[in-house]
Amino acid sequence: MKITAEKGRYNKVHIHIDGEYLLTVDDAYWLSCGYVSGDEIDERELAAFKDAAGSRRAFNAGAQLISSREHSSKEVYDKLCRSFEPEFAAEAVAKLQEIGMLSDERFAQMFAAELYEKKGFGKNRILYELSRRGIDKSLAENAVQELMSEENDEDKIQRIVDIVRKKYYNIENDEKQRRRASAYLMRAGYSGSEIRRALEQISQDFYEEGWD
Repeated sequence: MKITAEKGRYNKVHIHIDGEYLLTVDDAYWLSCGYVSGDEIDERELAAFKDAAGSRRAFNAGAQLISSREHSSKEVYDKLCRSFEPEFAAEAVAKLQEIGMLSDERFAQMFAAELYEKKGFGKNRILYELSRRGIDKSLAENAVQELMSEENDEDKIQRIVDIVRKKYYNIENDEKQRRRASAYLMRAGYSGSEIRRALEQISQDFYEEGWD
């Protein structure tokens, strides 16, 4: 069999075997693979070439994924498995971790902060979302603990109060609004005791303001 290479757009190289298209690789891989266009290649060599090319293509795809935002290892693996064999996806994830491009610890810290600051989620919901993305329990708990290490109990309740007041108008006088707020806060990952204390604080503030 004869292997030939045809230059594609940008850094792409299209590989053909006996004139039939096989796959596309990047030019760096082609230049380093040891073949030149027109070489003869047997079945065993072709199988090894395809495996190495598959692993390389999966790695490139994974690197492209995490160039836009941080991902967990599970996210990258799952997405790569849509286009590549699981073994190639696993090899790509391992290589990306090895060179520091992929880090579950870094992802956990950044994603936890995003959920806390932008979504207003509490500890339980953040831990749940990290778990869904394949983050190890200890890594997730460390990320949340570090994020909330300077927040005392009063700060936490005031944070919940602020979230409720922004989202629910006239909650002090509307029992339906209070029920909706409680359900929302539960979904957002706050405990029952935290929710009760926050709603009590809102009622107390309203009562005190009424006497001003």
